[in-house]
Amino acid sequence: MANTPLTITELTARIKQVLEQGFARVEVTGEISRLTSPSSGHLYFTIKDSHAAISAVVWRSAATRLKTRPKEGQAYVFTGHVSLYEPRGSYQLVVTGIASAGAGRLAEAFERRKVLFAERGWFDADTKKDIPTYPKHVGIVTSQTAAAFEDVKKILSTRPAWLNIALSPAVVQGESAPKSIACAIQRLHDLADKPDVILLVRGGGSMEDLWCFNDEQVVQAIVDADIPIISGVGHEIDTTLADLAADVRAATPSNAAELVCPARDTLRPQIHRAQQRAQQAFNSYKDGKHWSLERSNNRLQNLYRQNLQQKRSMIRQLTSKLHQYEPNQSLRNQSQQFYNIKQRLLAAAQNMMPRHQQHLAEQQHLLRLTYQNIEQSHKQRWQKKHEQLLAMNPKHVLERGYVITTDNNGEIITSANKLKAGDKISLHYHDNTVQSEVSSTARKP
Repeated sequence: MANTPLTITELTARIKQVLEQGFARVEVTGEISRLTSPSSGHLYFTIKDSHAAISAVVWRSAATRLKTRPKEGQAYVFTGHVSLYEPRGSYQLVVTGIASAGAGRLAEAFERRKVLFAERGWFDADTKKDIPTYPKHVGIVTSQTAAAFEDVKKILSTRPAWLNIALSPAVVQGESAPKSIACAIQRLHDLADKPDVILLVRGGGSMEDLWCFNDEQVVQAIVDADIPIISGVGHEIDTTLADLAADVRAATPSNAAELVCPARDTLRPQIHRAQQRAQQAFNSYKDGKHWSLERSNNRLQNLYRQNLQQKRSMIRQLTSKLHQYEPNQSLRNQSQQFYNIKQRLLAAAQNMMPRHQQHLAEQQHLLRLTYQNIEQSHKQRWQKKHEQLLAMNPKHVLERGYVITTDNNGEIITSANKLKAGDKISLHYHDNTVQSEVSSTARKP
């Protein structure tokens, strides 16, 4: 009778027994990579040498007793036992002790280059270029198929519609990566319409995966660039020499996209505040003109009253002198003369009033013209801003006959090459959405 086949659970249990009994206590040397420290307090990492690697874990109870805290890229002597995780059928080294074995090869190389490049002034803060506040053209250096590129495009899709994006594809891992990245940066400089800023991005990975961003060829390309560069390489805990040389370092690719330009929702309140400040300035100017005219009018009226009072005072003085000669005819003649003088003075005073009123009317007319010109200028400026904002509305684009195509996940489809027969797609028109299925695709000759 044939032997009964083992179940996977039974086979895994036997392997676990052999492994854990045969490697109950081991010491290994190697270099740490992919080190993570979650909130649970456990430590997870990979131990490797030039030909092999093994997953490793330090449980929280052992981690609190470690005399040496492990660091990414450094080599150590690890003490522990081999354990097999049955649900996945994978084995790992459960580490109970860590002793320093000197800095790892990559970490040593990193520090040597960091010191050398710093001596050349490649990391100096005073050489950093300013990032434009409102760029119109953004260049991106990364792999066309990288998830980082999709993350950047997703963030930039929330930015103003004027933003133009140019991808300069590059290999971002391996021996050919340094030259590819440097060439991609140069291609953006050779464009007739150069970008205002460049995003150099790549997703997370081990120190080996990101090593090309520590290459001298890449760092020098960043330093020599005329266009400001924002680096977003790896995760927040990752630091490369490219990050230190870049004009701005972002924590992640998505963060680099967020830093390059404010979102539309951020710009709208800024525009509103600018409009309010302009209206306040206009109201202040208008009020100032009104008060200036009012003061001019008051000065003219005061001047008229002062002149009239002076003339009346002169008349009273002359009349008083006239009374001294009343007994004889000469006094009457003089009285007539004084009366004539009085009439002329009154006529002169009355003639002054129309001239002052005419001057006041001219000032009022000039103020009205100035106010109308300023008001018309501001109306035209705000109307232009309003039309620009309306032009940015995606709905207006759809009303001209354009359609937005998305897949089942709601992601925008930008290329027919991403579709195949049988795919379900949604066609978004300005007034409704149509569900459709791709029957066939054909590449352009």
